Amino acid sequence: MDRDLYSRLRKRMLMFYFAAGINLVMALWVASMGAGQVAGGTLAIILLLFLGFAALNFYMARVLRRQWDEHVRKSAASRTAQSDEVTE
Repeated sequence: MDRDLYSRLRKRMLMFYFAAGINLVMALWVASMGAGQVAGGTLAIILLLFLGFAALNFYMARVLRRQWDEHVRKSAASRTAQSDEVTE
């Protein structure tokens, strides 16, 4: 059961990292192509949007990772508590 949960969470984390990478590439592309063609304020707004979504994607991947780590700690603690009850 934990293996299935981990594989699903891992796929989601990789999806978030991939989306963050795409957003970073798009921000760089917009910055390089739009520097002379678009007003500075408009370019800054577009760049901030792409960078904001990239940061959000990285954050969501980290949240999923922390949730998985917390799940592993809780399950290890419960197994330890159960094994202590059996030996007493």
